[in-house]
Amino acid sequence: MQWGWIVLVAVIALVAGIVVLLTIRYNQLSLNRSLTREARRQFDVARAARHGLIPVYVGAARRVLGEDPRIADLESAVVTAQAVRTRSDAGVAEHAMTDAVRVVAAGTWEKAATAEAAVRFADDLLVQLEAHETHIGAAVRHHNASVRAYTRRRARILSLPWHGVYAEITQIDYAPSELDEHHIEDTVSPGSENYRPGRVGEDL
Repeated sequence: MQWGWIVLVAVIALVAGIVVLLTIRYNQLSLNRSLTREARRQFDVARAARHGLIPVYVGAARRVLGEDPRIADLESAVVTAQAVRTRSDAGVAEHAMTDAVRVVAAGTWEKAATAEAAVRFADDLLVQLEAHETHIGAAVRHHNASVRAYTRRRARILSLPWHGVYAEITQIDYAPSELDEHHIEDTVSPGSENYRPGRVGEDL
């Protein structure tokens, strides 16, 4: 009879331990998913801010360059970026738009001697666009780091009971362009390579 009680207590302790571990894993997955959602929100906000500024920049660049095919390419890149349906595709489209902006910027710099005032205005807008680009890149890094942590935890045995609650999350396919140091200094501001919003989430 005494052994029966010992076995019963051991079973109860084992079940309680499993419940505690499963609860901890549930909370960890919930935290990782929340960090991922916050990073997505930052990504969406940064994209929207840049998309709102692009038409102003296009107008300023057109005053400098006239009807230039590089501006048409930028407008096409913007249309593509606004039409995408997934964040992964949005990452690719945003990268293409960043490159298109910088191609147009190179053209305006070439015209600096003949249209100085207009170039300065376009240049000021470019600085703002670069800042939005670095916010996008930082949000993507934060998002993808959170997704990797989430995926690692989801793949472990204790997470199997929660697969129905916590679905797979894909990373955003975005390769941030190199910053143009002529316009944005590499500081601890959002334009810095070391800038990470919500950095605490990357090590989870």
